[in-house]
Amino acid sequence: MDKKKSFDSEGSNYSSDVEEIETKDQTHDEEVQKQFPNINLIKAIAQTLETILEDNKNRPNYKDVVKKQSSMIFSSNNIPSISIENYLKRIQTYSNIEKNTLIVSLIFIDRICKIGKLTLTYHNIHRILFTAILISIKYNEDNFYDNNYYSQIGGIKLKELRAMEYNFVNMVHFRFFVDEEIFEKYKLYLDNFDQ
Repeated sequence: MDKKKSFDSEGSNYSSDVEEIETKDQTHDEEVQKQFPNINLIKAIAQTLETILEDNKNRPNYKDVVKKQSSMIFSSNNIPSISIENYLKRIQTYSNIEKNTLIVSLIFIDRICKIGKLTLTYHNIHRILFTAILISIKYNEDNFYDNNYYSQIGGIKLKELRAMEYNFVNMVHFRFFVDEEIFEKYKLYLDNFDQ
């Protein structure tokens, strides 16, 4: 006798149990999608940044880089306890960022690293990420809040946020235009990140 038939014939509710679990998972996924409409993008950006951070951390001169950048406005003495993904979720929750704005913010992070010769570390990623998102919101969206509101979202003092924004725009030499081809390249990468 076939094992599956034997198992099913003993009155097991295995198939209905699986359906119930799948339904609960689907309901949970739908709830998360409602709360965080850009959840897949948030996860892709967080994982991309985590990969970069780990690669940078494994460099032989990592400690020297952290020390050299410690005087910059973006550097924090302590590594924040909130994960990049949860930080992005927090920002999404309180500022309702558009998908394109998140993609543009990653492009801006790449620019500050290349043009500003900045290395992403666990000491500066949260502040750089938040500043890139703030600038991206102002550049990309029609409606946005004032810096006082954003400083509360990011957990950054208003004076520091203004200084970070000022430093960021100067380090990228005010280069905020994003070519459509570049945007599509980043979008495609992030859309296909987990596939």
